[in-house]
Amino acid sequence: MMEHHSNIVPWEIISRLSEFKIRYVNVNNDGSLDYEDFESKLSNKTKLVSLTHVSNVTGAINNIKKVARAAHDYGALMLVDGAQSIPHLPVDVKDLGIDFLVFSGHKMLGPTGIGVLYGKAGILEKMAPFQCGGKHDKRCFIQ
Repeated sequence: MMEHHSNIVPWEIISRLSEFKIRYVNVNNDGSLDYEDFESKLSNKTKLVSLTHVSNVTGAINNIKKVARAAHDYGALMLVDGAQSIPHLPVDVKDLGIDFLVFSGHKMLGPTGIGVLYGKAGILEKMAPFQCGGKHDKRCFIQ
């Protein structure tokens, strides 16, 4: 109810391909995240929590620190959609305790079609690239 389609549709598509389950969290009548419902849906099977920082649907500002702590308590990674917060709030990824932050360039008055992915170096180094380029990108070639 509070997420932009950019933080719903990709997960729905990949969940069909990878056969994982998405668990949606309820929203309160005022449009804020139902933290009790969120915490009740966490388990040791939870791998990733993805949540908007500021909802462009309800205007709610989520307590990302609280959500990230709870996610990490279960060993899950925390991804934040910062498209609405980056242009309007000071955002400190270390202070928030998040693993990933994503946002689109046009929200920062940049051109459309570009975006930003922040990720903790240790996590990114373990991930395979989604796109390869350049003859020196050794991660893209099978040895």
